[in-house]
Amino acid sequence: MVRPAPPPAEGSCVRRLMPAGFSLAAFVLYTALSWIMWDNYISPSWDLGIFTQLAKAYANVEVPIVDIKGDGYNLLGDHFHPILVLLAPFYRLFPTGFTLLVIQSALFAASAWPIVSLAQERLGRGPALLVGGSYVLSWGLFNAVWAQFHEIAFAVPLLAFGLVWWVRGRKIHAAVAIALLVFVKEDLGLTVAAFGLAIYLRERSRENLRFGLFFVAWGLVWAALATMVILPALNPYGQWDYTDNLSLVSQLTAGMPEKAFTVALLILAAGIVGVRSPLMLIMLPTLAWRFVGNVSFYWGWEFHYSAPLIPIAAVALIEAATGRWRTLAPVIALAAAIGMLTQTRVDLLWDREGWQADASGALAVAQSYDTVASDTSLLAYLVPHTNAYWLGTLGEVVPDAVAVDRLRRVDAEEWAEEYIGGEWRTVYLDERWQVVAPAD
Repeated sequence: MVRPAPPPAEGSCVRRLMPAGFSLAAFVLYTALSWIMWDNYISPSWDLGIFTQLAKAYANVEVPIVDIKGDGYNLLGDHFHPILVLLAPFYRLFPTGFTLLVIQSALFAASAWPIVSLAQERLGRGPALLVGGSYVLSWGLFNAVWAQFHEIAFAVPLLAFGLVWWVRGRKIHAAVAIALLVFVKEDLGLTVAAFGLAIYLRERSRENLRFGLFFVAWGLVWAALATMVILPALNPYGQWDYTDNLSLVSQLTAGMPEKAFTVALLILAAGIVGVRSPLMLIMLPTLAWRFVGNVSFYWGWEFHYSAPLIPIAAVALIEAATGRWRTLAPVIALAAAIGMLTQTRVDLLWDREGWQADASGALAVAQSYDTVASDTSLLAYLVPHTNAYWLGTLGEVVPDAVAVDRLRRVDAEEWAEEYIGGEWRTVYLDERWQVVAPAD
Protein backbone atom coordinates (compact mmCIF):
# COMPACT_ATOMS: atom_id res chain seq x y z
CA MET A 1 0.00 0.00 0.00
CA VAL A 2 1.60 3.24 -1.14
CA ARG A 3 0.18 6.57 -0.09
CA PRO A 4 0.11 9.57 -2.47
CA ALA A 5 2.64 12.31 -1.90
CA PRO A 6 1.58 14.61 0.95
CA PRO A 7 0.65 18.25 0.30
CA PRO A 8 3.24 20.97 0.84
CA ALA A 9 4.07 21.19 4.53
CA GLU A 10 4.61 24.05 6.92
CA GLY A 11 8.05 25.23 7.98
CA SER A 12 10.18 22.63 9.70
CA CYS A 13 10.15 24.42 13.06
CA VAL A 14 6.36 24.56 13.11
CA ARG A 15 6.09 20.92 12.06
CA ARG A 16 8.30 19.87 14.94
CA LEU A 17 6.29 21.62 17.64
CA MET A 18 3.53 19.02 17.79
CA PRO A 19 5.79 15.92 17.91
CA ALA A 20 8.03 17.64 20.45
CA GLY A 21 5.03 18.60 22.56
CA PHE A 22 3.66 15.07 22.65
CA SER A 23 7.07 13.58 23.42
CA LEU A 24 7.61 16.05 26.25
CA ALA A 25 4.13 15.43 27.65
CA ALA A 26 4.68 11.68 27.46
CA PHE A 27 8.00 11.92 29.26
CA VAL A 28 6.48 14.01 32.05
CA LEU A 29 3.50 11.66 32.43
CA TYR A 30 5.50 8.43 32.40
CA THR A 31 8.24 9.77 34.66
CA ALA A 32 5.71 11.17 37.13
CA LEU A 33 3.96 7.81 37.38
CA SER A 34 7.31 6.06 37.71
CA TRP A 35 8.40 8.43 40.47
CA ILE A 36 5.16 7.98 42.43
CA MET A 37 5.66 4.22 42.29
CA TRP A 38 9.32 4.49 43.24
CA ASP A 39 8.69 6.97 46.07
CA ASN A 40 5.95 4.78 47.54
CA TYR A 41 7.80 1.46 47.17
CA ILE A 42 5.29 0.04 44.70
CA SER A 43 6.95 -3.01 43.13
CA PRO A 44 4.65 -5.10 40.90
CA SER A 45 7.34 -7.75 40.45
CA TRP A 46 11.00 -8.52 40.97
CA ASP A 47 11.93 -7.35 37.48
CA LEU A 48 13.15 -3.86 38.36
CA GLY A 49 15.47 -5.39 40.94
CA ILE A 50 16.76 -7.85 38.35
CA PHE A 51 17.49 -5.20 35.73
CA THR A 52 19.00 -2.87 38.31
CA GLN A 53 21.40 -5.63 39.32
CA LEU A 54 22.23 -6.16 35.64
CA ALA A 55 22.87 -2.43 35.13
CA LYS A 56 25.09 -2.38 38.22
CA ALA A 57 27.20 -5.21 36.81
CA TYR A 58 27.52 -3.58 33.39
CA ALA A 59 28.42 -0.25 35.01
CA ASN A 60 31.25 -2.04 36.81
CA VAL A 61 32.31 -3.69 33.51
CA GLU A 62 31.34 -7.12 34.81
CA VAL A 63 29.37 -10.08 33.50
CA PRO A 64 25.69 -9.50 34.41
CA ILE A 65 25.49 -11.91 37.32
CA VAL A 66 22.06 -11.39 38.87
CA ASP A 67 21.79 -13.14 42.21
CA ILE A 68 18.14 -12.14 42.50
CA LYS A 69 17.41 -14.79 39.85
CA GLY A 70 19.62 -17.28 41.65
CA ASP A 71 23.08 -17.40 43.16
CA GLY A 72 25.59 -16.69 40.39
CA TYR A 73 22.90 -16.51 37.68
CA ASN A 74 24.14 -14.99 34.40
CA LEU A 75 21.20 -12.96 33.09
CA LEU A 76 22.48 -13.29 29.51
CA GLY A 77 21.33 -16.90 29.84
CA ASP A 78 17.78 -15.82 30.69
CA HIS A 79 16.81 -13.57 27.79
CA PHE A 80 18.96 -12.38 24.88
CA HIS A 81 19.20 -8.62 25.50
CA PRO A 82 22.76 -7.42 24.83
CA ILE A 83 21.37 -3.95 24.03
CA LEU A 84 20.99 -3.44 27.78
CA VAL A 85 24.71 -2.76 28.02
CA LEU A 86 23.66 0.77 27.02
CA LEU A 87 22.32 1.20 30.54
CA ALA A 88 25.83 1.13 31.98
CA PRO A 89 26.94 4.77 31.62
CA PHE A 90 23.63 6.10 32.94
CA TYR A 91 23.68 3.79 35.95
CA ARG A 92 27.32 4.67 36.55
CA LEU A 93 26.33 8.33 36.85
CA PHE A 94 23.10 7.73 38.77
CA PRO A 95 23.32 4.37 40.61
CA THR A 96 19.67 3.80 41.47
CA GLY A 97 16.84 1.71 40.10
CA PHE A 98 14.93 4.90 39.38
CA THR A 99 17.48 5.65 36.64
CA LEU A 100 16.11 2.69 34.67
CA LEU A 101 12.57 4.00 35.06
CA VAL A 102 13.60 7.40 33.71
CA ILE A 103 15.36 5.75 30.77
CA GLN A 104 12.24 3.73 29.96
CA SER A 105 10.08 6.85 30.16
CA ALA A 106 12.46 8.64 27.80
CA LEU A 107 12.45 5.77 25.31
CA PHE A 108 8.65 5.54 25.30
CA ALA A 109 8.37 9.31 24.98
CA ALA A 110 10.86 9.40 22.11
CA SER A 111 8.74 6.89 20.20
CA ALA A 112 5.87 9.39 20.11
CA TRP A 113 7.90 11.83 18.00
CA PRO A 114 7.97 9.90 14.69
CA ILE A 115 4.38 8.68 15.15
CA VAL A 116 2.96 12.18 15.61
CA SER A 117 5.21 13.60 12.92
CA LEU A 118 4.00 11.04 10.37
CA ALA A 119 0.38 11.57 11.38
CA GLN A 120 0.76 15.32 10.93
CA GLU A 121 2.35 14.79 7.53
CA ARG A 122 -0.16 12.25 6.23
CA LEU A 123 -3.43 13.11 7.99
CA GLY A 124 -3.17 16.78 8.90
CA ARG A 125 -2.95 18.69 12.16
CA GLY A 126 -6.34 17.79 13.65
CA PRO A 127 -6.14 14.03 13.15
CA ALA A 128 -2.49 14.11 14.24
CA LEU A 129 -3.56 15.56 17.59
CA LEU A 130 -5.94 12.64 18.00
CA VAL A 131 -3.30 10.09 16.98
CA GLY A 132 -0.80 11.65 19.38
CA GLY A 133 -3.30 11.51 22.21
CA SER A 134 -4.23 7.90 21.52
CA TYR A 135 -0.56 6.91 21.40
CA VAL A 136 0.67 8.70 24.51
CA LEU A 137 -2.38 7.59 26.53
CA SER A 138 -2.34 4.04 25.20
CA TRP A 139 -2.97 1.21 27.64
CA GLY A 140 0.01 -0.64 26.19
CA LEU A 141 2.49 2.04 27.21
CA PHE A 142 0.88 3.01 30.51
CA ASN A 143 0.73 -0.60 31.66
CA ALA A 144 4.38 -1.04 30.66
CA VAL A 145 5.26 1.96 32.84
CA TRP A 146 3.33 0.31 35.67
CA ALA A 147 5.23 -2.95 35.14
CA GLN A 148 8.45 -0.91 35.52
CA PHE A 149 11.60 -1.44 33.48
CA HIS A 150 11.92 -4.21 30.91
CA GLU A 151 14.15 -4.68 27.89
CA ILE A 152 11.25 -4.02 25.50
CA ALA A 153 11.64 -0.34 26.39
CA PHE A 154 14.25 -0.29 23.61
CA ALA A 155 12.00 -2.09 21.14
CA VAL A 156 9.28 0.57 21.26
CA PRO A 157 11.32 3.47 19.77
CA LEU A 158 13.18 1.16 17.38
CA LEU A 159 9.85 0.00 15.95
CA ALA A 160 8.38 3.50 15.89
CA PHE A 161 11.33 5.08 14.10
CA GLY A 162 11.94 2.05 11.89
CA LEU A 163 8.35 1.86 10.65
CA VAL A 164 8.05 5.59 10.08
CA TRP A 165 11.37 5.73 8.24
CA TRP A 166 10.26 2.86 6.02
CA VAL A 167 6.93 4.51 5.21
CA ARG A 168 8.80 7.70 4.33
CA GLY A 169 11.15 5.83 2.04
CA ARG A 170 14.24 6.16 4.23
CA LYS A 171 14.95 2.47 3.87
CA ILE A 172 18.53 2.31 5.10
CA HIS A 173 17.64 4.19 8.29
CA ALA A 174 14.67 1.87 8.74
CA ALA A 175 16.78 -1.22 8.10
CA VAL A 176 19.24 -0.29 10.84
CA ALA A 177 16.50 0.38 13.39
CA ILE A 178 14.56 -2.80 12.62
CA ALA A 179 17.69 -4.97 12.44
CA LEU A 180 18.70 -3.84 15.95
CA LEU A 181 15.55 -5.42 17.39
CA VAL A 182 17.25 -8.83 17.46
CA PHE A 183 19.51 -7.52 20.24
CA VAL A 184 16.58 -6.46 22.43
CA LYS A 185 15.01 -9.87 23.07
CA GLU A 186 15.21 -13.28 21.44
CA ASP A 187 11.62 -13.41 20.16
CA LEU A 188 11.97 -10.11 18.31
CA GLY A 189 13.94 -11.88 15.60
CA LEU A 190 10.57 -13.28 14.52
CA THR A 191 9.17 -9.75 14.52
CA VAL A 192 12.00 -8.68 12.21
CA ALA A 193 11.18 -11.59 9.89
CA ALA A 194 7.51 -10.58 9.90
CA PHE A 195 8.57 -7.04 9.00
CA GLY A 196 10.35 -8.45 5.96
CA LEU A 197 7.16 -10.17 4.82
CA ALA A 198 4.99 -7.13 5.53
CA ILE A 199 7.06 -4.66 3.55
CA TYR A 200 6.97 -6.89 0.47
CA LEU A 201 3.22 -7.38 0.69
CA ARG A 202 2.82 -3.64 1.20
CA GLU A 203 4.64 -2.81 -2.05
CA ARG A 204 5.84 -5.61 -4.28
CA SER A 205 9.05 -4.62 -6.00
CA ARG A 206 12.47 -6.13 -6.55
CA GLU A 207 14.01 -3.74 -4.06
CA ASN A 208 11.46 -4.60 -1.39
CA LEU A 209 11.91 -8.29 -2.15
CA ARG A 210 15.63 -7.96 -1.48
CA PHE A 211 15.03 -6.03 1.71
CA GLY A 212 12.31 -8.46 2.73
CA LEU A 213 14.51 -11.50 2.24
CA PHE A 214 17.26 -9.84 4.24
CA PHE A 215 14.94 -9.14 7.16
CA VAL A 216 13.50 -12.66 7.10
CA ALA A 217 16.96 -14.23 7.06
CA TRP A 218 18.41 -11.83 9.64
CA GLY A 219 15.50 -12.26 12.02
CA LEU A 220 15.24 -16.04 11.79
CA VAL A 221 18.98 -16.60 12.10
CA TRP A 222 19.25 -14.47 15.23
CA ALA A 223 16.12 -15.99 16.78
CA ALA A 224 17.58 -19.46 16.22
CA LEU A 225 21.05 -18.50 17.45
CA ALA A 226 19.64 -16.86 20.57
CA THR A 227 17.28 -19.65 21.63
CA MET A 228 19.27 -22.68 20.47
CA VAL A 229 22.89 -21.64 20.97
CA ILE A 230 23.58 -18.47 22.96
CA LEU A 231 21.00 -18.73 25.74
CA PRO A 232 21.60 -22.45 26.46
CA ALA A 233 25.35 -21.82 26.48
CA LEU A 234 25.06 -19.06 29.08
CA ASN A 235 22.18 -20.50 31.07
CA PRO A 236 23.23 -22.23 34.32
CA TYR A 237 20.99 -25.17 33.43
CA GLY A 238 22.14 -25.39 29.81
CA GLN A 239 18.73 -24.60 28.33
CA TRP A 240 16.41 -21.83 27.19
CA ASP A 241 14.28 -21.40 30.29
CA TYR A 242 11.05 -20.51 28.50
CA THR A 243 10.60 -23.58 26.31
CA ASP A 244 8.22 -25.09 28.85
CA ASN A 245 6.07 -21.94 28.75
CA LEU A 246 4.99 -22.78 25.20
CA SER A 247 2.35 -25.48 24.80
CA LEU A 248 0.59 -25.08 21.46
CA VAL A 249 -2.10 -27.76 21.63
CA SER A 250 -3.23 -27.36 25.21
CA GLN A 251 -3.00 -23.57 25.47
CA LEU A 252 -4.21 -22.29 22.12
CA THR A 253 -7.85 -22.29 23.21
CA ALA A 254 -7.21 -21.39 26.85
CA GLY A 255 -8.22 -17.90 27.94
CA MET A 256 -10.00 -17.18 24.67
CA PRO A 257 -12.11 -14.25 25.97
CA GLU A 258 -9.00 -12.53 27.28
CA LYS A 259 -7.04 -13.19 24.10
CA ALA A 260 -9.91 -12.00 21.91
CA PHE A 261 -10.19 -8.80 23.93
CA THR A 262 -6.46 -8.16 23.58
CA VAL A 263 -6.74 -8.52 19.79
CA ALA A 264 -9.80 -6.24 19.77
CA LEU A 265 -7.90 -3.60 21.72
CA LEU A 266 -5.06 -3.69 19.20
CA ILE A 267 -7.51 -3.34 16.33
CA LEU A 268 -9.07 -0.34 18.06
CA ALA A 269 -5.59 1.12 18.64
CA ALA A 270 -5.19 0.90 14.86
CA GLY A 271 -8.47 2.77 14.42
CA ILE A 272 -10.03 -0.39 12.95
CA VAL A 273 -8.99 0.69 9.45
CA GLY A 274 -5.38 -0.17 10.29
CA VAL A 275 -6.13 -3.84 9.67
CA ARG A 276 -5.96 -2.98 5.96
CA SER A 277 -2.24 -2.34 6.29
CA PRO A 278 0.15 -5.27 5.85
CA LEU A 279 2.16 -3.72 8.67
CA MET A 280 -0.31 -5.22 11.14
CA LEU A 281 1.22 -8.61 10.26
CA ILE A 282 4.28 -7.56 12.25
CA MET A 283 2.24 -8.13 15.42
CA LEU A 284 1.67 -11.81 14.69
CA PRO A 285 4.88 -13.33 16.13
CA THR A 286 4.43 -11.56 19.45
CA LEU A 287 0.76 -12.50 19.67
CA ALA A 288 1.59 -16.07 18.65
CA TRP A 289 4.09 -16.79 21.42
CA ARG A 290 1.90 -15.02 23.96
CA PHE A 291 -1.25 -16.91 23.03
CA VAL A 292 0.37 -20.35 22.97
CA GLY A 293 2.10 -19.67 26.27
CA ASN A 294 0.87 -21.30 29.45
CA VAL A 295 1.40 -18.11 31.48
CA SER A 296 -1.91 -16.28 31.77
CA PHE A 297 -0.16 -12.91 32.13
CA TYR A 298 0.88 -13.24 28.48
CA TRP A 299 -2.68 -13.29 27.19
CA GLY A 300 -4.07 -9.99 28.39
CA TRP A 301 -3.48 -6.28 28.15
CA GLU A 302 -1.78 -5.84 31.53
CA PHE A 303 1.93 -5.47 32.13
CA HIS A 304 4.44 -4.68 29.38
CA TYR A 305 3.81 -7.36 26.78
CA SER A 306 1.79 -5.22 24.37
CA ALA A 307 4.01 -2.13 24.45
CA PRO A 308 5.97 -3.03 21.27
CA LEU A 309 2.68 -3.54 19.41
CA ILE A 310 1.41 0.00 20.02
CA PRO A 311 3.72 1.76 17.49
CA ILE A 312 2.81 -0.91 14.92
CA ALA A 313 -0.89 -0.19 15.40
CA ALA A 314 -0.30 3.57 15.20
CA VAL A 315 1.68 3.46 11.95
CA ALA A 316 -0.82 1.02 10.42
CA LEU A 317 -3.61 3.46 11.27
CA ILE A 318 -1.79 6.39 9.70
CA GLU A 319 -0.99 4.44 6.57
CA ALA A 320 -4.47 3.01 6.04
CA ALA A 321 -6.59 6.04 6.98
CA THR A 322 -7.94 7.62 3.81
CA GLY A 323 -11.15 9.47 3.04
CA ARG A 324 -13.52 9.64 5.99
CA TRP A 325 -11.18 7.37 7.94
CA ARG A 326 -8.63 10.20 8.18
CA THR A 327 -10.59 11.57 11.12
CA LEU A 328 -12.74 8.61 12.12
CA ALA A 329 -9.83 6.22 12.71
CA PRO A 330 -7.94 8.59 15.06
CA VAL A 331 -11.20 9.28 16.94
CA ILE A 332 -11.73 5.54 17.44
CA ALA A 333 -8.16 5.05 18.61
CA LEU A 334 -8.34 7.95 21.05
CA ALA A 335 -11.72 6.89 22.42
CA ALA A 336 -10.40 3.36 23.00
CA ALA A 337 -7.27 4.68 24.70
CA ILE A 338 -9.24 6.94 27.02
CA GLY A 339 -11.70 4.16 27.80
CA MET A 340 -8.89 1.78 28.68
CA LEU A 341 -7.28 4.22 31.11
CA THR A 342 -9.54 2.65 33.72
CA GLN A 343 -7.52 -0.54 33.21
CA THR A 344 -4.24 1.22 34.03
CA ARG A 345 -2.91 2.83 37.21
CA VAL A 346 -2.83 6.34 35.76
CA ASP A 347 -5.06 7.33 38.71
CA LEU A 348 -1.94 7.25 40.89
CA LEU A 349 -1.06 10.60 39.35
CA TRP A 350 -3.80 12.25 41.41
CA ASP A 351 -4.97 9.68 43.96
CA ARG A 352 -2.40 7.85 46.07
CA GLU A 353 -4.69 6.88 48.93
CA GLY A 354 -3.81 3.42 50.13
CA TRP A 355 -0.49 3.41 48.29
CA GLN A 356 1.63 5.72 50.46
CA ALA A 357 4.60 4.03 52.07
CA ASP A 358 7.95 4.92 53.58
CA ALA A 359 10.61 2.24 53.87
CA SER A 360 13.52 4.63 54.36
CA GLY A 361 14.07 3.50 57.95
CA ALA A 362 14.13 -0.17 57.03
CA LEU A 363 16.43 0.51 54.09
CA ALA A 364 18.87 2.51 56.19
CA VAL A 365 19.28 -0.49 58.48
CA ALA A 366 19.25 -3.17 55.77
CA GLN A 367 21.82 -1.34 53.66
CA SER A 368 24.33 -1.51 56.51
CA TYR A 369 24.69 -5.24 55.79
CA ASP A 370 26.60 -6.76 52.87
CA THR A 371 24.23 -9.52 51.73
CA VAL A 372 20.51 -8.96 52.15
CA ALA A 373 17.58 -11.17 51.20
CA SER A 374 14.23 -9.51 50.59
CA ASP A 375 10.83 -9.96 49.06
CA THR A 376 10.14 -8.10 45.82
CA SER A 377 9.19 -4.85 47.56
CA LEU A 378 12.72 -3.67 48.36
CA LEU A 379 14.97 -5.48 45.88
CA ALA A 380 15.56 -2.57 43.50
CA TYR A 381 16.34 -0.27 46.43
CA LEU A 382 18.83 -2.66 48.01
CA VAL A 383 20.80 -3.47 44.85
CA PRO A 384 23.00 -0.33 44.68
CA HIS A 385 24.24 -0.76 48.27
CA THR A 386 24.15 -4.50 48.95
CA ASN A 387 24.41 -7.91 47.35
CA ALA A 388 20.67 -8.47 47.09
CA TYR A 389 18.84 -11.80 46.87
CA TRP A 390 15.18 -12.66 46.52
CA LEU A 391 13.73 -14.84 49.27
CA GLY A 392 12.46 -17.35 46.73
CA THR A 393 15.83 -18.03 45.08
CA LEU A 394 18.16 -17.74 48.05
CA GLY A 395 19.15 -21.39 47.84
CA GLU A 396 22.09 -22.24 50.12
CA VAL A 397 23.18 -18.63 50.55
CA VAL A 398 23.12 -17.37 54.14
CA PRO A 399 22.42 -13.62 54.08
CA ASP A 400 23.58 -11.11 56.67
CA ALA A 401 20.04 -9.76 56.97
CA VAL A 402 16.50 -10.35 55.77
CA ALA A 403 14.10 -7.48 54.99
CA VAL A 404 10.39 -7.95 54.35
CA ASP A 405 7.16 -6.08 53.81
CA ARG A 406 4.89 -7.22 56.64
CA LEU A 407 1.80 -6.52 54.54
CA ARG A 408 2.72 -9.69 52.67
CA ARG A 409 2.01 -11.61 55.88
CA VAL A 410 5.57 -12.76 56.40
CA ASP A 411 7.32 -12.58 59.75
CA ALA A 412 11.00 -12.24 58.92
CA GLU A 413 12.25 -13.97 62.08
CA GLU A 414 10.03 -17.00 61.58
CA TRP A 415 10.85 -17.18 57.88
CA ALA A 416 14.60 -16.96 58.42
CA GLU A 417 14.62 -19.58 61.17
CA GLU A 418 12.55 -21.97 59.05
CA TYR A 419 14.29 -21.57 55.69
CA ILE A 420 17.83 -20.55 56.69
CA GLY A 421 18.19 -21.95 60.18
CA GLY A 422 19.65 -20.65 63.40
CA GLU A 423 18.31 -17.89 65.60
CA TRP A 424 17.44 -14.47 64.23
CA ARG A 425 16.59 -11.19 65.90
CA THR A 426 14.71 -8.13 64.72
CA VAL A 427 16.97 -5.12 64.18
CA TYR A 428 14.28 -2.87 62.70
CA LEU A 429 10.51 -2.94 62.97
CA ASP A 430 7.73 -0.53 62.13
CA GLU A 431 4.08 -1.01 61.24
CA ARG A 432 5.00 -2.29 57.77
CA TRP A 433 8.68 -3.20 57.43
CA GLN A 434 10.88 -5.63 59.30
CA VAL A 435 14.61 -6.31 59.12
CA VAL A 436 16.20 -9.25 60.94
CA ALA A 437 19.79 -10.45 61.39
CA PRO A 438 21.42 -13.52 62.98
CA ALA A 439 21.10 -13.43 66.76
CA ASP A 440 24.72 -14.38 67.45
